[in-house]
Amino acid sequence: MDGVHDLGGMHGFGPVPIEADEPVFHEVWEGRVWYMTRALGGRVTTDRVRHTIEQMPPGQYLTSSYYERWLWAAEHLAEDPEVLADTNRSRPRPSPTTPLSPSRFRPGDRVRVRNVVTADHTRVPRYLRRAVGRVEWAAFAWPNPTRSAETGTYGESELVYTVVFPAADLFGPPADHTLAADLAESDLEGT
Repeated sequence: MDGVHDLGGMHGFGPVPIEADEPVFHEVWEGRVWYMTRALGGRVTTDRVRHTIEQMPPGQYLTSSYYERWLWAAEHLAEDPEVLADTNRSRPRPSPTTPLSPSRFRPGDRVRVRNVVTADHTRVPRYLRRAVGRVEWAAFAWPNPTRSAETGTYGESELVYTVVFPAADLFGPPADHTLAADLAESDLEGT
């Protein structure tokens, strides 16, 4: 889904403030929201929480703090009868898949990031779509976040690759570094 929440690599939003010795929580209520969200996390996947945050109206999203967004998601998830219906529901966890299918890509392979944009949740940043990078390694296996956001439960795992990109290809010549991203196999195609 393209939305205001996908600000990575976008210009015009000013510098990212870095606070020296930043506390975990700036206010007591932020810690409470963190615990509330963790309690809901026992009933839904992390991807469902993220997807819920992505439903926040754009103006509200841009003017809200990190934990205000979490609170908004917790409030909306708590309105879903399926989330709170079964108090004995176990925490959703990724299901181990043994063995995983053979990896489609090998270290050194050139890959292109697919440009799959739907109304659903995606973990592929806008600035990486259609970009060509090089596979570093198959990093781990994890359930597809789009399906996890849709269903609220973890499905079958798939391989996730660490792919590196020359930042100049993504952001222009002044960028002189390399960017690494972990991307699901289903989000990649060979070049």
